[in-house]
This record gives sequence, C-alpha cells and structure tokens, in this order.
Amino acid sequence: MSTAIGTNLPSLLSYVSQGATPAAGAPSTAQVINEVAAAVTQASTNVTLSDEAKAYLASLAQSVTDAQAPAATLATNARTWFDQQYKQLGISSAMVDGQVAVDLSGQSRATLSAVASNTQGLFTKDETAAATQALQSRFNDALAPQVVIARHTGDYATLYNDALDYMDQAGADEKATASWQAQHQALVDGAAAAQKSFGKAPDTGDADDPVSALLAQTTATGTSSDSSIEGVAANARAMLNDQANAAKDNGTQLVFNSAQKNGQQVDFSNFDNRSLAAIVLNQGSQFSPEEIRAAKGELDRRNRTSILSALNQTTTDSSGKVTAADAGTGALTLLQQYDGMSAEEKSALGVTDQFANNLVRNYRSMQAIQSMFGANTSSNLASYI
Repeated sequence: MSTAIGTNLPSLLSYVSQGATPAAGAPSTAQVINEVAAAVTQASTNVTLSDEAKAYLASLAQSVTDAQAPAATLATNARTWFDQQYKQLGISSAMVDGQVAVDLSGQSRATLSAVASNTQGLFTKDETAAATQALQSRFNDALAPQVVIARHTGDYATLYNDALDYMDQAGADEKATASWQAQHQALVDGAAAAQKSFGKAPDTGDADDPVSALLAQTTATGTSSDSSIEGVAANARAMLNDQANAAKDNGTQLVFNSAQKNGQQVDFSNFDNRSLAAIVLNQGSQFSPEEIRAAKGELDRRNRTSILSALNQTTTDSSGKVTAADAGTGALTLLQQYDGMSAEEKSALGVTDQFANNLVRNYRSMQAIQSMFGANTSSNLASYI
C-alpha cells in the first residue's frame, strides 16, 4: 500500500526555512498534525510518532503561524508567556546572575525578534537581553558547520554569504528592526572584505558583525567547572582548540616550538598546572605529541622557577638588613609546594614520596645544625612529619 505522509510538509518546511509568509490556504498546526496522524493510520506498516517528533512538527507549524502574525501580537503573547514563566519558576527576571533563566527554545524567531527589539515597550532590559542571546545562539548553531568549513578551506567569503542567507530568511517585522539592518550591513561589508583576504577571516572591526562575534567565541576558560581530571583534560583540549581556531582565523597555524617563527605560538598563560599535567599525561588520549612536549616544557619551567624561588628566599631583620634565608627554610617551602601539588602534577613531574622524605630529612638536619650553634628558627614542620 502506497501512502503519502505529510503532503503539506514540503511547502510548510519551505515557508519556515525561507521565513516567508505562507499564501492563503497554507496548512495550520492542527492540519499538519492531523494529516500526519491520518496518514500513519492508513499506512500498511504501523508507525508511531514520538512526542519529540510531534513537538517538532508543532514548532514548525507554529513558526508559520508566527510568521503571519504582526509583531504587536507576538509581543503581547510573549509578555503573557514571560509572566507565566515567572509565576511557575518563582523568579522575577529572565536573567539570574547574568544567565538566561527561562527556556526560550520553544519561541519562534519572529517572537524573539519582537522581544529583542522591545516591541511596544512591553519588555524589560533583561528580557530583551535574553531574547537577543537566544537569537545569537540560533545564528551560531545554524552557522557552526560553515565555520568549520571556512577554517578548513580558508574560504570565509562563503561563510559570510551563508550568514546573509540566514539573515534574509527573517520575516518582514524582523527586517524592519534596527538590529537586523545593522547586522545585515555588517555582513555585506564582511563578505566584500573576505573576498579580498582569502585564507583568513576579515577584520571588520564592526561590533554588529555576528560572524566576527561567532568566530571570536571561545568554548573554554582557564578553569573547568568539572573538577575531575577528565573534566580538566576536556577543558584543556577546548582551550587548545580555541587557540588553534584563532590562529586559522588569522591565516596561520598554532605551533608548539618556540624556534618555529612562521606560526602563532601556543600560549599556556591561562592554563593552571593541573591542566598542563592533564596534557602531559595525555588524559583521554586526546593530545598530540607536540602538545604534550610543549605542556611538559611549560610545567618543568614553572617547577624550576618555584624551586629557585624557594631556595633563594631572603629575610629582612629589624634594621632593614636583607639576608638569605637558611637552607632549612628553603626545604620547608619546597615541602609545602610539594604538598600543594595535585596528584596529576606530581605524576607528570615525576615527583614521588621519596622526594618529600628527602626534604624532611634535609629540614631536620638543618634544624639540628642550627641548634648546635644556638640558632633559632621559627619554622614549624609539625604538620608534615
């Protein structure tokens, strides 16, 4: 038995993808869902639509409905929705601690545009900010595959043209907003600049350029919210990826050897020692030999610096005279540094318990020598021995 499922769906999807207003007689939400349900019932093979599929179809049809509605109507509906959310969630703002606190994923692009542009003055600063972030996130998600291709091929002009296509899918009300017009012009200028700078992203210097903002977006920070070594390693991987992507956008590549002058040198300044250790230990087998060597070199350099700092400590007496600290004090400082290392850092540096034991013996020896000569020391090793 031959069954045509969703005869109206191609036209519906076309309307949604192009952001156009459907012609008279376009299928409504109920028509689309009912048609699919009826077709499934008639099919020779039983097919059951999941709740997610039904919700997706409903969201597509809702997008068509919103595309037909004027911005004023969308704004009024959004105002009611925000108020309901606040009541249900027990909050009073769309933003909490700088983060979006309401789920805008079910709102259409047209509705988000109406909120972001504060249609009829119905929305707060936090609500317009949340809607603006949601619009930018959807833009980013839509262009993410093209960003990967642009960085691989060096063809950033196509990326800008794809971004223009996405912007042109907006409805008439969105196109009438100042933000859309500013972004659209920035993309036109960016596309022209990219044509002249193949192999690197154009430096438009335009704050309204959404592609430039997308390319500058990073995926990691200097610290990971996941304190497990797996989380630290994943964050370190993301940080290296961010630097590699930035290098590609600059028309070059990330390099890990200071002797290599024809690339962008890796910068470990935002990596803590545990992150470096995760790279050295190749946690999750996700780091290259070049990355491992560079991270080991940086970790060794930091360790040498801390050792020299401990051994070259100075003290100042009451008269202001500066003298070198005794060797026992240096040993205690080294022992404290060892105690503060993570297990991964100790493993990467090859620091063992035997090393700590040697420091303890050295400290005790210096204490004994000082006692023999009547010297006093204020250092206390009680917590370590």
